[in-house]
Amino acid sequence: MNCVIITDLSEETMFMLPILAPLFLSISFGLSWNRFLLTFTNRGHGPQDQMSVTTVAATVSLTALALSVADKGPLLGGIIILLGLPLAAISRNLPHQAAVLTLSVVSLAAYLKFTMHVA
Repeated sequence: MNCVIITDLSEETMFMLPILAPLFLSISFGLSWNRFLLTFTNRGHGPQDQMSVTTVAATVSLTALALSVADKGPLLGGIIILLGLPLAAISRNLPHQAAVLTLSVVSLAAYLKFTMHVA
């Protein structure tokens, strides 16, 4: 016998929101950090070849850094940033850095959507 149970997911969503929003911010920071660091290194002409990708990565990385400290305070903001650094180490050698940066931008957009920042 097949039964369909319809539940209200708003209570579960409200419970997960305080955990999910900082997680998106940490993912956004971690995935954009490596490309942002290329701005300060002298490794040939790699950063000049994809300057637009590096510019977007710098914007996303600095925005995620600023929002983590501004929204959560220095202690929790530091924890969010520290949680993103292992993700940066993992994503360092991935072949498609533009796709990784796209995931970072989507993660930052999801954070902004969940926290309802108004410009």
